Amino acid sequence: MIRAPSQRFPRKARLKRRRLIKPLFDRGLSTSQSVSSGCIRLVYRCVPRSATGTDSWIQVGFAPGRHKHSVTRNRLRRRMREAWRTHLHLLSSDTIAGDTTLTVMVLYRVRGFHRNMQHDLVQAMQRLTHHLKEARGEAWIET
Repeated sequence: MIRAPSQRFPRKARLKRRRLIKPLFDRGLSTSQSVSSGCIRLVYRCVPRSATGTDSWIQVGFAPGRHKHSVTRNRLRRRMREAWRTHLHLLSSDTIAGDTTLTVMVLYRVRGFHRNMQHDLVQAMQRLTHHLKEARGEAWIET
């Protein structure tokens, strides 16, 4: 029996460690950068792969912001995760330097549901790819 490849969001690709998330939002550090499109903002940073504890080339976290009901917040997080997973092919491990991991936080900046959330996320991912290709020759990796 031949099985189709798994469509799950892999556990290794989830950004969960506080020591990796905190530097993304530290205003004193200049290593984190961001791109945005519509209601989505991507904050990203490259770190050595040894600092992440996994062999994954990318780790991503999702923050839908504050909402009155947890049902709304969880639904937004689920939709962001699904849009990221289905469009991950826009990014590739070739845009990341050798033994580094790209850490990304996906931030949702609107209250309630936004019709174009998936479209905005795809555009932000394309901009991220463009920024990474531009910076690939530069040494901006935090050690």
